[in-house]
Amino acid sequence: MTRGEFLKDLPGVVKNYRPAPEVLARIKNISLLVVIGPSGVGKSSIINRLGLQFVPSDTTRRPRPEEKEGVDFCFLTDYDQVVADIKAGRFVQVAIGTEGDLYATRASAYPKSGLAVMPVMADVVPIFRNLGFVKTISVFIAPPSYQEWMRRMGSHQLKDEQLKKRLDEARRSLDFVFSDKLTHFILNDDLEKAATQVKQLLRGAIDANREKAAHRAAQEMFDGIN
Repeated sequence: MTRGEFLKDLPGVVKNYRPAPEVLARIKNISLLVVIGPSGVGKSSIINRLGLQFVPSDTTRRPRPEEKEGVDFCFLTDYDQVVADIKAGRFVQVAIGTEGDLYATRASAYPKSGLAVMPVMADVVPIFRNLGFVKTISVFIAPPSYQEWMRRMGSHQLKDEQLKKRLDEARRSLDFVFSDKLTHFILNDDLEKAATQVKQLLRGAIDANREKAAHRAAQEMFDGIN
């Protein structure tokens, strides 16, 4: 199967996906922190500061220059095997990214127990909440301002079509978090402060002032792209 054939068939292959029972059994003792936010808000930087078990995703997209196999992602190129694994329910969850590629995680990528963290697209947060984790905690990362976010996006040297897809992803993320009462807003105006805000949240303490500031920054993002 060629890459083009795979991408064309993928939406139909993942439709109504169900993980196998033995896959779900592997994650029943885990609590999961899911980190939401479009490109450029600093998800990876904050995750790296938390000191939690990181869950790398499998993906069929091509690696970026700075990414390491097995550390950032597990990059899949055997498309026939990927389709077979999806049909057999071997992934915990599956999703299609902004470029049409597969993103998924295997049970073996999670710790046996305790708390783990991973970045996810907002579209799949409800799926994670219904998979049987002990607890699923969701946070949205907001940059300090719309202007700063666009500056970070510009540093990625995206083509027009790539930028459009990422802005569309941002709209979907913001639509979700504004309507979801379970997601907390984290302000990434300072990396250490943002990581501390997340750590406090995991201990059950909410910084109301920073949450409000993050919510305002997220609204500014939303207004800027609409």
